[in-house]
Amino acid sequence: MKRVQLANYGASLLSLALFGGCVDDAVIGGEGEGTTETSTSTGDGDGDGDGDVGTETSDSGDGDGDPGDGDGDPGDGDGDPGDGDGDGDGDGDGDGDPLPSPLDEIPEEEWEDVPNPDGVPNPFPGVYDDLGAADPNDSFRSLIGLKLRDREQLEDFVLEVSDPTSDLYGDYLSTQELIDNYSPLESDFTLLQAWLTYEGLSVNYLATNRTLIQFSGTVGQFNEAFNTTLHVCMRKNPQQGNPPIPVYCATESMTLPLFVANRSQGIVTADLPAEVGNLPNELGQIQASPPNGANSGSRLTPDRVARAYNVDELYAQGYDGSGQKIGVIMGAQIHFKWAQTFWQSWGIVRSNPEVVYLMEDPVTRYVESQLDNTWSGAIAPGAEIIGYEGPDSRNTSMVFVFNEAVTRAQADGVSVITNSFAHREDSEPPVVRWQYDDAGLVGAALGITLLAATGDSGKVDTPSCSSWVTGVGGTQLYLNGSGNVTNETGWNKSGSGISLTIDMPAWQVAVAGNIGNGNKRVTADVSAAASTGSPYWVYYNSSWMLYGGTSFSSPVWAGIIAVVNQYRDENGMAPVGYLNQMLYTTPAVQATFRDITAGATDDHSCTPGWDPVTGWGAPDAAAFASTVPSP
Repeated sequence: MKRVQLANYGASLLSLALFGGCVDDAVIGGEGEGTTETSTSTGDGDGDGDGDVGTETSDSGDGDGDPGDGDGDPGDGDGDPGDGDGDGDGDGDGDGDPLPSPLDEIPEEEWEDVPNPDGVPNPFPGVYDDLGAADPNDSFRSLIGLKLRDREQLEDFVLEVSDPTSDLYGDYLSTQELIDNYSPLESDFTLLQAWLTYEGLSVNYLATNRTLIQFSGTVGQFNEAFNTTLHVCMRKNPQQGNPPIPVYCATESMTLPLFVANRSQGIVTADLPAEVGNLPNELGQIQASPPNGANSGSRLTPDRVARAYNVDELYAQGYDGSGQKIGVIMGAQIHFKWAQTFWQSWGIVRSNPEVVYLMEDPVTRYVESQLDNTWSGAIAPGAEIIGYEGPDSRNTSMVFVFNEAVTRAQADGVSVITNSFAHREDSEPPVVRWQYDDAGLVGAALGITLLAATGDSGKVDTPSCSSWVTGVGGTQLYLNGSGNVTNETGWNKSGSGISLTIDMPAWQVAVAGNIGNGNKRVTADVSAAASTGSPYWVYYNSSWMLYGGTSFSSPVWAGIIAVVNQYRDENGMAPVGYLNQMLYTTPAVQATFRDITAGATDDHSCTPGWDPVTGWGAPDAAAFASTVPSP
């Protein structure tokens, strides 16, 4: 069988910093910028920028009670019928080793292997080009997902507490209440860890809410444990001009023992290992100087964005996000001096983000993480930023980090989370989409406002397609010489449309029930500037650059929510919390938006009221702050 060694493709592993991000690289005009224009339509989130055991023979299965009869009690003479595999341990696997606790409590029939859905992509010519079976000595890392308990009950709870007409409006769960009542059982969580270890795999990271276990090993161990053969596929690079990226894929379905399948959602990911090394030191100095032509045309600076969305009215009243915390989902690290150069160049004095390392330490930096932090921090200069960080933007990192961030947010004092590491929904296996949806439900139950970029391909992305996440689409702003808005239209690449996976929630039927078959969730929900025609300034790699993409609209919205939450807190009102149901069912809140009625993608057009391209439109932050209902 042909074996492919991933070491041969090491150069490609570092070729893309934004694989899975939502950035359209306008890169025009500023100092030190390049001149190429590339479009990142989202992919599968790879974005890396990136035993045998001894056996023994014995009499078995004869019911004579002799040692080695396979009844699970060697030498006890109890006369129990054996399992017939001849190894004397009674578990039916033929390896001769007694099972460790708690695996020894699993009935023999539950060790039967059953087919199980997985989150590993299949080869697809032109997208995932199959190079053959992976070398069994190469390494992998993976996630296995566990099911939430009483999910339907949890969904009903979230809908109740996010309904402004309910007496329970705003009465969200505490983190401990969620874990005690809805997380997978501790015993099941421990059992799956024991099984992975029994298979010779290493358990590396455990989700606080017990829904994910990250484990690793060799490709050979993976193939043996899950009865499959991992292949190496070259994933088409969504950033034009860059080489394809090696990923793991599978041509065969996987199996799990019945007792594992009954307790899990299956294998969520199988990825290359995180890079190993040292993060380069930050060099240079903070250069507090705006770029030449900063306010030329419709180029976007923090003050122009604040004016466009009426955040400056809240600034004038003394609200800048102080006392609030914004959570930012990060793949890899940011450069703090570049962040301070960005902020100080616009007269913004603020602290650096606090970075929470949730997995392996990163060894590189991404412009995606840079812009998410700097723009959310620019719109809410008084808010603290907590960056929830994974080593890269492959699925194993991003799914784990998103789930962990939403679970930790409440305890960390975070009221809003932004995620711009999106993935085209149709490029991800359903298991990946469902795991994101579970994490979104957890965040909504805890009262966290979850925002996600809808992507830059004009199609549907995940996790923004989750009903528990607010999908932020894109517009194009038109500004006059004074920086005032003269028009705003829908962006032709705004991620939008009908989900393949998520059922349409009841709160969306009134406005979207006539789209498609009327039975699947439709995004976007809200929007903000994203077009390369009205690009944002970014300071990265010691240069000023101009970019577009919904990677900006989501952190801009996060900054707005932080400022709004300060206003609400100081005026005796509750934070915004889970946004979607309230937004879709409260006309007064809808009326605070700038309705976008012009513009279209290939599939949908902007219309009066809600539409898939821009959702309810662009925000008026001051009006939104005072209109959102409070318990």
